[in-house]
Amino acid sequence: MSGPRRRADRPARASDAGAFRAALGLGYVVVAGLLATVAAWPIYGSARAILVAAVGILAGLGIVALARALPFRGPLRWLAIVGATVVAYLLLVVPVAIPSAMAGGPQAWGRGIRDGAVGIVVGWKQVLTLSLPLGEYQAVLVPFLLVMLVGTVVAGLLVVPDRRTSPLAVLVGFAMSGFGLAFGSSAVSAPVLLGSISVPAPRELLVAVGGLVAALAWLLLRARTTRSMALRRATAGTVQRAGLSGWPAFRRRSLAGLLVAVALVAGAVVAPAAAGIVDRSALRDAVQPEVVLRQTPTPLASYRSAFTAERIDEPWLSIEGDTAGIERLRLATLDAYDGETFHVGIDEDEEAVRFNRLPRAAVRAPGDAAFELRVGDGYSGIWVPAPLGLRAAPDFTGARAAALDDGFHRSADDATSIDTAEITDASGAGGGAPRGLASGDEYAVIAAPDGTRELGEPGGTALLDPEEYPALTGWLDLQGQSATAAGFLELVDRLRTRGYLSHATADGPDAAGWIAGLGSGYAFLPSYSGHSKARIEALFTQLADQQRLAGPEASDAALVAGIGDDEQFAVAVALIARALGYESRVVLGFRLPGAPEVPGVDACTDVCTGAALTAWTEVSGGADAWVPVDATPQHEVAPSLIQEGEQLPEHPTTPERPDAPVVEPPSAQSESNDAAAAPDDSAAAVPPAVAAWLRWTGLGAAAVLLALLPLAVLLLAKSLRSRRRRRDPSPEVRVVGAWEELVDLYADHGLLEAEHVVRADTARAVGRPAAATLAALVDRAVFAGDPPTSSEADAAWSLVDRERDELRGGARARRRLSARLSFASLARSLRPARASLQEPAR
Repeated sequence: MSGPRRRADRPARASDAGAFRAALGLGYVVVAGLLATVAAWPIYGSARAILVAAVGILAGLGIVALARALPFRGPLRWLAIVGATVVAYLLLVVPVAIPSAMAGGPQAWGRGIRDGAVGIVVGWKQVLTLSLPLGEYQAVLVPFLLVMLVGTVVAGLLVVPDRRTSPLAVLVGFAMSGFGLAFGSSAVSAPVLLGSISVPAPRELLVAVGGLVAALAWLLLRARTTRSMALRRATAGTVQRAGLSGWPAFRRRSLAGLLVAVALVAGAVVAPAAAGIVDRSALRDAVQPEVVLRQTPTPLASYRSAFTAERIDEPWLSIEGDTAGIERLRLATLDAYDGETFHVGIDEDEEAVRFNRLPRAAVRAPGDAAFELRVGDGYSGIWVPAPLGLRAAPDFTGARAAALDDGFHRSADDATSIDTAEITDASGAGGGAPRGLASGDEYAVIAAPDGTRELGEPGGTALLDPEEYPALTGWLDLQGQSATAAGFLELVDRLRTRGYLSHATADGPDAAGWIAGLGSGYAFLPSYSGHSKARIEALFTQLADQQRLAGPEASDAALVAGIGDDEQFAVAVALIARALGYESRVVLGFRLPGAPEVPGVDACTDVCTGAALTAWTEVSGGADAWVPVDATPQHEVAPSLIQEGEQLPEHPTTPERPDAPVVEPPSAQSESNDAAAAPDDSAAAVPPAVAAWLRWTGLGAAAVLLALLPLAVLLLAKSLRSRRRRRDPSPEVRVVGAWEELVDLYADHGLLEAEHVVRADTARAVGRPAAATLAALVDRAVFAGDPPTSSEADAAWSLVDRERDELRGGARARRRLSARLSFASLARSLRPARASLQEPAR
């Protein structure tokens, strides 16, 4: 009676076991979703992300249950699953992932659904380019909802019903967690103290170890259930089944526990160690406008071009609105100096400045300034003029608004704004067009007012190698100032007082505009452009030499010697700051009416022209506060340069138009790139058309040589191979080499498609008398008792040469060239063991 009852119960037990394995699989899917939520939390930092994860998991499980209940199978079932997923996504995306779209009625809801659909394609870029945490801004939660919904559906369909491919759900679970790790920050989570033990990167550790343990636990339990079902099926015809002995059960369970323990130990030991010694990188580290920045010269190098006759009065910016509290508009903040230029620090061997996209929804706080900017005819480029304390991304208007919105990026320190949108032509074709702002672009900004910051004391260690800047170091030694904030400000004051403003190398029409702006008493003196180490060292050499020659009792007017403008003096101040231990950077931009007045520099009111462009230095005042330091030299007292052996006049006067030449730096240090500089006669000796023809001819010849290089290498390889075989010192090796050469010759001419093991068979298959003769000669040389002589080796090679001449003589020129350039002989070892042979083409 017990036997039939047991057989009746077996289908129920099998069904129960299948349901149990499906439940285990779904449990793993839920755990994988929870770990993916933990991994993605730093991206959003909002409780809305938890809601998105929960809804995505529940909706995915619901679609899996629906798929299981469908009465049909095949392509129609998969079509229904995809349709259900799409419908669920469109119904959930607005209330769950884009809650801001629910406040405006049906029209806003429709726009939200549209943004959700578009976010499937472009939402990933938005996640990568916005500053973390993202919160609930616009449609940034759309990619996360997609990951949770689609990931749960795919993993659920793999585990229900349980089958051979179910373990692939582990890959889906790891991929779900990979979203948070890949799209998040490269910085790991802060260590956590557990008693006296510090656990590094706890979030990453939880995701990695938790995912591994969950996968192992599910796979082991699934394997155990599968084995139990197999044993039941194997004993289905018996009344009794012997139970598993204690030792095998203990051994198997111990092995399973050992695997889990190894996973825990490996994760707890290896993961923190790796987090501490390996630099982690995320996708957002690679999504940077670095390529555009590297292709764009530093704007400080073109500073003087704003003061030429064509550009000095051109409008760069028009300002409308209340700028109260905003002292300066920043064009670019340059924090890295390589001895040649000050630029944005994006080089691989420097600490790169990251650029992100800012949210465009700004909340205006009390005291914030709101105004509009319009780009004039005088300016275009990637650098976006903006105040320091931007609350949000600018609100661009006009025909290019969408492109400018998408291309706007802000540095992580809020110091520089750029826009990588292409400047299209009238036809709307971008192509290789320049990028950034163009004339007519308009945008509105909201910014916090510039606060007053006090300069703190410098660090104890100089950030400049004194041996690399001997002139700067010598000038600092002459001043005798202490390495303090007061000493630094005194050094800046002396530098500006003893400098003299000049924007050009020659006094001509190009310089008339800015000279007139300095007043009738200004006396022109030439100065070179550039801000390399050589140019700055030449500036400090002028100052130090003048001070030594003038003597300790000289007046301030007698010490005026350094000639240049903001380009050189802002860099000089930045280097002085680094020599004292301050961090420093150079800023290019405009002063607004609220900024301190600086003689020689116009302040912008309604319009910023080229004449208002200026550069200043910013010095780190501690606590991430940067203090602006003006560096423009004075222009009222012209220098009276003292030559070696001269005496300073007792009553120096300021000449109206002094003709005393300035001490020029050596030719190797001169960096003048002014438009007014004298052209090089040697360069003009070659007409531009001839130079262009020579350049393109050279490029074309180089391209042809590169294209022919593989063929040249092939011919050289064949020639060296034949020479090595022919000149081997052993006659026997030369004879065998002759056979190899003949076989290669047949292969190149298309006579041999496969080489036989026996030489005689190869010769018969080729069907040429020379092959049979040489095969017999080689067999005698190899297998005879006496080794072959040199004359026999020469005879073998003479046979090869005659056969080559006969094949070439009987073939057309095209066929001869094809044989010489054939790769068949080089690859004949890869051919099949046997194949048909054919006569050469004639």
